[in-house]
Amino acid sequence: MSPPDHHGASVRMPALTAALAVALSAMTGSLTLHMVDDLRTKAEELLGRADPLRAAILTFATMWESHRHDVAAVFSLGETLQAALAAALAAPAPAPLADPATWPAPTGAGRADING
Repeated sequence: MSPPDHHGASVRMPALTAALAVALSAMTGSLTLHMVDDLRTKAEELLGRADPLRAAILTFATMWESHRHDVAAVFSLGETLQAALAAALAAPAPAPLADPATWPAPTGAGRADING
């Protein structure tokens, strides 16, 4: 689960709301490059690498760059992003990766003949 920020809100919420706005804008034909860039930045800064929401957002942004002049394709991308958001809200957030400082010492870590 994502750690809460100091206000108790999920750190995923800004990315979720921005993605919803982008998905709806894509489906209504009002999406701008600035909106897509802001969404990409939020996903990269706020979401963990293993988060499926991050993958959905970055995939959307990459595909939008290739198809942004095709109205039907942009509409379809918006629908796909909206479906990914629904799936992300239904599933628990991925667990954060383990802190390497908490890993157990490797076997033989104290041996001077191996580790010098």
